[in-house]
Amino acid sequence: MTSLAEHLGSGGLPDAKVEFGSWQDAVRRDVLPFRFECERPRAFAGAISTRTAAGVSFIEMACDKHAAYRDRTTISRTGPAYYVLTLQLSGGVRLSQDGRVAVLRPGTFALYDSAEPATITSTDGYRSMCLRFPKALLADTPADALAERTATAFDADTGFPSAVWEMVLGVNRHLGSLGSNRGPAVTGVMDLVAVMLRTQLGTPQVGRPAERAAALDRIRAHIDAHLADPWLNPTGIARAHYVSPRHLHGLFAATGSTVASWIRARRIARCRRDLADPQLAHVPVATIAARWGFTSASHFGQVFKRETGQTPAEFRREALA
Repeated sequence: MTSLAEHLGSGGLPDAKVEFGSWQDAVRRDVLPFRFECERPRAFAGAISTRTAAGVSFIEMACDKHAAYRDRTTISRTGPAYYVLTLQLSGGVRLSQDGRVAVLRPGTFALYDSAEPATITSTDGYRSMCLRFPKALLADTPADALAERTATAFDADTGFPSAVWEMVLGVNRHLGSLGSNRGPAVTGVMDLVAVMLRTQLGTPQVGRPAERAAALDRIRAHIDAHLADPWLNPTGIARAHYVSPRHLHGLFAATGSTVASWIRARRIARCRRDLADPQLAHVPVATIAARWGFTSASHFGQVFKRETGQTPAEFRREALA
């Protein structure tokens, strides 16, 4: 059976590694701002290759032993919020966040949050595949469940996670040749990533009474069916389901979300899908925004950039490149 590392091969990584200073700059630019420490900076060599489509960055990294830190001085409270999913391919890494520590060996993966402090310490021979993506792409997954499982090692070599990572590596390898299918391919693979994470996190109906879970599912389906309605709001949703607004807000609060943020995230997800669709390339951005309930093009642009880190035009241009 072919290993995940063998599937990655050498595609994408530069033939020649760079010195410590250049590598730090590349990581800060393509992944996240970090502070670094290295025992042998003059002997250090690293390589990084990044491909981005539909707002998702596929990042291949290889380097020697070092440590990287994110604290409150390096975390922006105004910039876009990301999750980073990292798959270990060779060597080892120690990832700590939120009081947990994950020791990753080849064939394991973990998630970390750009909005929280983190420490990453690698061995020599480190090699990984990382996905950096806006938090809005995991709107279907309770934020509190994710927060409880950052810096947790998961097995990527068996079962559904193995199939998903094979897909991630394959899309990354062929991204440059996908043409107009780049955006839909990345959107599809991120849907699989979201399902994988929900499965690994054990979030479906864990610790919830069946009645509350069923009610939440019905309400979410109602929201999805009415996203085009610009007047969709908690009061109307509560009335449609014969519950009080307080009860409605309580259902969503238990998932770490709010009704308004859920509606916003679902609308952004639908807009992302349409903006990345080559068959809709002729449709103005404002029309797509209105189609999914945004009443103001300027407001849509602000919300979209806050959630994804790109303007709608930048996102579409990149997705359809």
